[in-house]
Amino acid sequence: MSKYLYILDAGHGGKYPEGHAKAGEYTTPGKRMVKDDVVFYEGVNNRDNVKRIIEGMEKAGLEAIDIINDWRDVLLNERVRRANELGRSRKCVYISIHSDANSNGKEWNQASGIGTYVYTKGSKASNDLAKYMHQELSCNFYGVAKDRKIKKCAFYVVRNTSMPAVLLELGFHTNRDEVKLMAGEDWKQRVVKSVVDACSIFEIKN
Repeated sequence: MSKYLYILDAGHGGKYPEGHAKAGEYTTPGKRMVKDDVVFYEGVNNRDNVKRIIEGMEKAGLEAIDIINDWRDVLLNERVRRANELGRSRKCVYISIHSDANSNGKEWNQASGIGTYVYTKGSKASNDLAKYMHQELSCNFYGVAKDRKIKKCAFYVVRNTSMPAVLLELGFHTNRDEVKLMAGEDWKQRVVKSVVDACSIFEIKN
């Protein structure tokens, strides 16, 4: 058993399942790029990344759980409630997985890169977690993606969880070149290695 339970949160919704009147459609307004020859749904990609990260963590001997594990776009307060409930019985870490968008989210633009977000008034443990995440992401994506550094924020999930928490923006789905990379195997392997290695460091040092 690892020291912490790592709670993974795939931001936004997935697709409506078979049997639903809207089967195959994306559930979350916005949070997508369907343009030209590209079809990218943020929540679907986030779910794939979370699945891969959990598999990587298990191989590394870290306990991890998908707090969503559902196609629905679960409300932020419910995400936090589930995490905090788990946190009552053991030490937990919260990691919210996203991709970013720029401008109106409907047109291609040049904004790019990967960012690590931590609550403005975050605990020392949260700031340590953000430091390790940024360290590993910047290393693994060197020469591949722009480093957007660590940024302070008041996002609901990092503000209201009762445990070390970060939110990761893993590329811009409004950048035509980057969105194609984000859907590829090389990018996803870099994401997994970065998150797993950062958590392994956190496990030892905190």
